Parts: sequence; C-alpha cells; structure tokens
Amino acid sequence: MGTLSFGADEPRPAALLAFDPDSRVVLADALAAELFACPVGTLVGQTLAGLLAPPDQEPSARGLIAAEPGTVATTPFRRPDGSVFTATAARSALTGPDGTLVSLSLRAATELGAAQSWLAGIVRSARDAIIGESLDGRVTSWNAAAAHLYGYSEEEMLGRRMAELYAPESRNEESDILRRISEGQSVEIYEAQRLHRDGHRMTVELSVSPVTDASGRIVGAARVSRDVTARHRDEAKFRWLLDATALAIIGVDRYGLIQLVNSEAQRLFGYRLDELRGQPVELLLPESVRTRHRQHRSVYATDPRMRRMGEGLQLRACRRDGSEFPAEISLASIQTDEGLLVAATVHDISARIEQEAEHRRLENELQRSQRLDSLGQLAGGVAHDFNNVLAIISTHASILEEDLEEIASSTPALDGAHEAVAQVLAASERGARLTRQLLAFGRREIVRPEVFDLNDVVYDVQRMLTGTLGADVVLGADLAGRPAAVSADPGRIEQVLVNLAVNARDAMPAGGSLTVRTDHTVLGPIEAGEYGLERGSYVRLQVTDTGTGMPPEVAERAFEPFFSTKAAEGHGTGLGLASVYGIVAQAGGAISLDSEVGIGTTVTILLPSAELVETGDRPDTVQLEPARPGYGTILLVDDERELRASIETILTRVGYLVLSAATGAEAVELAASFPGRLDLLLTDITMPGLSGREVADQVRSTHPSIQVLYMSGFAQRLLTSKGTIDPEVTLIEKPFNRRDLLTAIEETLRLPV
Repeated sequence: MGTLSFGADEPRPAALLAFDPDSRVVLADALAAELFACPVGTLVGQTLAGLLAPPDQEPSARGLIAAEPGTVATTPFRRPDGSVFTATAARSALTGPDGTLVSLSLRAATELGAAQSWLAGIVRSARDAIIGESLDGRVTSWNAAAAHLYGYSEEEMLGRRMAELYAPESRNEESDILRRISEGQSVEIYEAQRLHRDGHRMTVELSVSPVTDASGRIVGAARVSRDVTARHRDEAKFRWLLDATALAIIGVDRYGLIQLVNSEAQRLFGYRLDELRGQPVELLLPESVRTRHRQHRSVYATDPRMRRMGEGLQLRACRRDGSEFPAEISLASIQTDEGLLVAATVHDISARIEQEAEHRRLENELQRSQRLDSLGQLAGGVAHDFNNVLAIISTHASILEEDLEEIASSTPALDGAHEAVAQVLAASERGARLTRQLLAFGRREIVRPEVFDLNDVVYDVQRMLTGTLGADVVLGADLAGRPAAVSADPGRIEQVLVNLAVNARDAMPAGGSLTVRTDHTVLGPIEAGEYGLERGSYVRLQVTDTGTGMPPEVAERAFEPFFSTKAAEGHGTGLGLASVYGIVAQAGGAISLDSEVGIGTTVTILLPSAELVETGDRPDTVQLEPARPGYGTILLVDDERELRASIETILTRVGYLVLSAATGAEAVELAASFPGRLDLLLTDITMPGLSGREVADQVRSTHPSIQVLYMSGFAQRLLTSKGTIDPEVTLIEKPFNRRDLLTAIEETLRLPV
C-alpha cells in the first residue's frame, strides 16, 4: 500500500485500533501509530486499560469495550513516552479471521474541526473550572482554571475519581450526582465543600450537566466550579455585621417581598427567617394600614430616595402575636443583580415615646409644683398680714369684752353690745383657722415635730371618725405589721387624715367605703426623683375611697388653695387639700393623687421613716416657782402700732409694767438704759430692721435672766431647714385674744432661767 495523503481541507481519517476479547490490541493502522507516536508493533499486545490515562483504567476500559456499537466517548490516552492526549473514541465491530473484534476509531481533539477547537480553547481559557467526568466518576478533562482552583495539574487528575476532592462528610453526594446525570438531570449545588491539594477546605459554587454524543446518548458529565470562599467569607462578615446591629433591618424587593431579615428584626417581630422570606412586607403592618402602605410603596419604587431615621416616617408595626408598637422607619435602596432592593431599618420607639410622655409629665409636675410654691408664698404673705389684722381685732375685742363684763350686770341695755363682741371674737377665730390653713399650704405653719407611730394616729382618727362619717360609709384600716415610725407633728398628721376623710365622705353621697393603709417602702434614685425626695426608706400612707372620682383637669388642681368642686355655699373653702399638701411637704414628704371618674380616688402620702426611741422613766419634774399674774416688767416690741397699743392695754390692766418699742433697735436701747429688772421680752419675729431673734440675743447681753416670748403670724425666721422651730423657743401664734396672751406670758415666766 502506498502512503495516504490528504488535502488541506480534507478531514483526516480516524486512527483504528482493534481489540480481542481480552481487550488487547491485535490490529493498529499507521494513523494509530502516528497518534501514539510509536511503531505499530509497540501498540500490538497493549491492553486498552494500559493505553488510557492514567494507566490501569480497567473499569473505564471494560465500559468502553462493552458499550453498544456507535457509542462515542471523549477520554484521555497515554502514549508510551508518558505524554497524554485526548481523543474521541467511536466504538464499532470488526470481523477478523478469528471472529468479531471490537474496534475503536480514534480522532484526536485537535482534529475535531475549527468549531470544536474554538470551543476547546474557550474551555481552556475559561476563568471557571470546567471538568469532564465519565459516568463512573473519573476525570476525563481538566482545564487550567481547574488546575488553579484545586492545585492539581491536568496530567495528575485525568482518570482520577472526582470523589477524591470531596470533603469527607460529603463524599456520598457523588453517587447521587452521577445517578441524576445518568437520568438526564442537571444538578446545581450553590455551595459545596471541596478539598484543595494542600488540604485546606474551599467553598465552591458548581453546576453539573450531562454530556451526550452525536446520537444524544449520555456519555459523561461536565462540571463548572467557581471558588466562592472569599465571597462566602464576605457574606459571613456582612451577615455578622447585619446581625450585630441593634436595629431591625429588612430587605424588600421591588415587588414588596421580604428577601433579607437580620436577627434583631426576627426578635422584634417574633418571626423566623424562613417564615418571612418571600412574604409581603405588609405582613409586618397592622391590617388597617396595609392597603395604604402598598400605595406608598409603589410610589417609592418609582423614586427610591434615601430617607434617614427621624425624617418623619413613623408607622405602627405589628408583631407575630398581633401586638402593635410605634416604629420609626429609615429607607435606603440599591440596585442588585436581582433588581431593586430596599433596606428598611425599623426602630421601636415605644420607650422613647414613654420617655417623652414621662418627660412631659415631669415638666407638668414641675410647673405644678412651682405654681403651688408661688401660691404658697402669696398665701403665706397674705396670711401674715391678715393675722396682724386679726390680732388687732381680737385683742381690742378682748379689751372691750372685759370692759363690758364689768358694766353689763348693771346696764342691761349693753347686752346687745356684749353679744356683738362675742360675734367679733368668733369671727376672728374663724379667720384665724383660715389663715392657719393658708400657712399650712405655704409651709409656714409653726411645727414641733416628734417621732411617733403613724399606726397609732390612724387608729385614733379611726375611732374618732367612726359614726361621724355616716352609717353608709364603711371605714376600714389596713396597717403595717411593724411600727410605721415618722418624724412629724402628730396633730398636723391627724388633721391630714381628718381632711382626707371628710373629702372622701363628700365624694360618696350614696355611701361607699373608705380605707386607710400604711406600709413601708424604699425609694430608689429614679422613684425618689419622680417625687422630688431623697432616696431611702419611707412610710406610705394611702387613703382610698369608692366615690365619684375626679376628671384629670380637676385632679390636676386639687391641691391649689381656694379651688373647690363643692358648688354649694358653705360646703368648703378650697383649703382642705391645700393644707394637706403643705403639711406633708413641711414634714419632708410628698403627696400624689390618683382618681378615676366613677371609680374613686386614692391619695398617697410618703413620709421619711424614723426610729422610735424608748423614752424610759421620765425624770423628776422640775419644781418651778409659781408665777404671779401681773407681776413683773415686760419689754414689748411690735411694729404694728394698733396691736402694740392693745397688748399694752391688756398687760397694764393686770398690773405688768410695760416698756413699749416700735422697732428692734429701739427695744435694744430701752433695755440697755433700763436700770431695773426685765422679766420678759414679748417681741414680734418679723419686723423691719432687727428680727425678733436678733433683738432677744442683744437684750440678753444686758439682761441675761430675761425670758423671751415670741409672737408671729408665721415662724419663717425661726424655722430650721426642716420647717421646725427649736425646742427651747416659746411662741404665741397670731391672732390671739386677751386670755391666750396672759396664759402664754404666765407659762413663760414660770420657765427656769
């Protein structure tokens, strides 16, 4: 035979190899020798498994020999010199002298034509790893990207099993992939663990598709792999950052479907991620606003601008359990491969709204306290001036009463004058009670505190009020199990309880129940700040009725002086609760009122806790020299001329020698120049120039044995920081009458020097 030659455009014939039943080469043509780069004799006797790459591919060889005629497979072959080439093998039958032989027509990949060469070039230069695989799981092709990705060269991987690159825990996946490929399915595994040559793990994104021959028969699989380890790491960082934020973040696509939810959003709304992904975002809104929100969302999608937190977009959101909460929303958008993604940051502003409401409440409370303080200053000033007027009226009326008593028996015509004086004195006493209430409200009342058990006072008041509140009012007490010791004026606290009980009775015209409770509580810094108190232990006193209650606007003004809801004449001055407020404040406590129309009212009082001290046996009483009424010299000091005159008249009539001064400085001069004994200094406390206390200090420097009796409408200049007066101070409150004045003077003169 001559040498065959082909034109440039003529396809070369395929190389021919014939195999006996033992898969050994019995025939080989010159093209086969050229393809394997060896003499024909070298090929004869070789097994098919020995010609495949890598060598000893017995399973692949048997599969190819046993394949149906017409089967075409692309597989790597190995030359005797060790080089590897890829060829397409078409299986057919050949009749020989010894029977039927299996023949393989081999065509090298470089001979598959320009289109196939172009396609092979694309595969070789692709940035993704492209791997060919036989149906028994062996690598048949391996591009440069695969070598770069996995660290193995093409020569090292051809003929090896793909399962060797699997992580140990996922190697059973290979049989399932090959089964599905054999059935004509494509397999997409977005994230899978694979092993690099050096042993480190990689996360790859891959897909596997069937490979068919010219007749459409599935002969293998093609794998496309991409290393996504870095992307996976970045996504993990992004997810970590997303979950680390304290704000709920929800990603929504242009159709309003939830695509992304961080852990805070899951916690806030009570849903798991799988329960929210793919759901409309309106699921997280109250049903009443969902339709309107869809419209707003559609408008936003046409112009997706950033909207920062606090720019006015406030909604009510809905949790999984149906509960709603106020939310502030900020929006930002980004274009992704899947389209527009809107990130909604959701901030639960329930706490902020509560804080704002609490701030407004505290502001209102501060304004109310300032208003009451201003009213207290005004009331105290008015009460002081009014007490001076009442003192003038009562002392002059007392003088007139004394004169009338001497002549009334002999002059029946003056009986009417005697009655008129009595009415003047009674009216003066009523005015004095009003001014005492005003002084109590203004915290300028004279207080002599002592430590006592509040439970005892409640018990005494309960006994006093039983039967006086009416048979249709049930009075009950729920007292603390241990002594509720406080430091206050027990008489004033008793007045507080009586005033509250009377108010409660008036609020229950059809009857009801009135309950007084005492217990112990400890105020922390926050609670103490709300009440304007120091942190510490307190005794809590609560008076609760089941009366008509008060609307908020009335309860807000309940402690203001002269404010009353009792429209009928003679049913209240509007000073009852005002004086209660002042008494409690002067005792270092706080008072609050909770009322609901139709339910009733609870007044809560907090007083600082004190310690009861055992008094033990009383010391022997000091024997005092009995005073002789009308005996002694009195230095009288008061800037009110009319009052000073009436007091001087009262004192001189019973026999006292009176030195009268209009100012403190004048009194000091009189005392310094008086040669005799001064027995008593009777001085007003509040005067222009020297105060009564300053006068007493200077007069004692020249008359150390002098006794001092102070007069005042309120004891502001004698008050300590806690609103009390020193125990050694003797005081008579204005207004007073003749009898009260003389009694106070006699008792003061009996005191030891």
